[in-house]
Amino acid sequence: MYSFELSEEKKQYQELAKKFAENEVKPFNEKFDDDWNSHVYMSIVLKKAAELGFMGLPVDPKYGGSGADGMTIMAVLEELAAVNGGVACVIGDTWFAQTPIVIAANEEQRERFLRPLASREEANLGCICMTEPASGADIEDPRMKLRTVKTVVTEEADHFIINGVKMWPSNAGIASHYVVIATTDPKQEEKGSCIIVVEEGTPGLTFGKIERKMGMPEDQNREVVFNNVRVPKTNLLGKIGDGQRILQTTVAYNRLGAGMISVGMARGAFEYALQYCKSRVVGGKALIKHSLISAMFADMATKIDAARLLVYRASWALKKRDPNRARYSDMAKVYATNAAMDVTSNCVQVMGSYGYSREYPVEKYMRDAKIVQIYLGPNELLQQLIGESL
Repeated sequence: MYSFELSEEKKQYQELAKKFAENEVKPFNEKFDDDWNSHVYMSIVLKKAAELGFMGLPVDPKYGGSGADGMTIMAVLEELAAVNGGVACVIGDTWFAQTPIVIAANEEQRERFLRPLASREEANLGCICMTEPASGADIEDPRMKLRTVKTVVTEEADHFIINGVKMWPSNAGIASHYVVIATTDPKQEEKGSCIIVVEEGTPGLTFGKIERKMGMPEDQNREVVFNNVRVPKTNLLGKIGDGQRILQTTVAYNRLGAGMISVGMARGAFEYALQYCKSRVVGGKALIKHSLISAMFADMATKIDAARLLVYRASWALKKRDPNRARYSDMAKVYATNAAMDVTSNCVQVMGSYGYSREYPVEKYMRDAKIVQIYLGPNELLQQLIGESL
């Protein structure tokens, strides 16, 4: 039987993340919305995150990281997201971009790519480039076998030439490493699939405008354009034909991260609204004493705990290579993200007009929660995959 209780070492990481979020992130929470296109405050936050070792948390110590396991990563993500889901997303998406390198890189590539990403001297972000303008979530659907991917790689002597456009990746324009899902020929489906690392400053790598979004202003999303981007063949992870397999393993690991970010956001909103309802007096008694409000909080608390346990089960299944691990990861993502949307919306509701006001944090939790139902595979797609797996 697997225990979900955190070890003392994991609790130390959890406490470090909690203190970092409270001391280094929270003071900027009211500033991030107006800083969506310059990210001045995020630069400060990420520099501190790097100094504390968060950027390289999953990276093997031999490449400068901490070598934290999945449960530790989940505990850290929850604490970050409980204060700010956008910051958790930016750091988590750097880990997302590291995952294909961890899975498929050779020793030379791991040294060359992972060491700078794990740096404590500077905040080097990762960006994984998947979604494309014309095909949306097709790239995350294993049934499509990457046949709609239009980012094409051609060979030229000892180099690859990349041409194509990617949409909506996190950390676009500010990352040091771009992990690109591409193909040599869409008609070849998975046989032509590949994943290539492109380093910042490579000629032909350009970016569109910064997207203004409903939530998560901390996370920079931009169009990424590859115009005859020339990279050495030594930047290919695995071999041609491995891209689809590596991608599906990568999203299985990272969907549960989206689930835990959702748990953290739901918890943050819940804790704030609960304290408010303990002190807010309506009808001669505290709001929490009204049976309807009390029942709403009971339902929210149950959903948060259930979501967390689904994430932990998925993390355990991935570590044990359980045959149902992909399904468990999809379940965790769908349930937790839906729970976060429900919980944060109810927190706004129970606080009334104050919940809707930007003077209070719950409206931001609600705005931030929406996108997690959409990214890393929209929940409607994942529900289809869960159903088919049954």
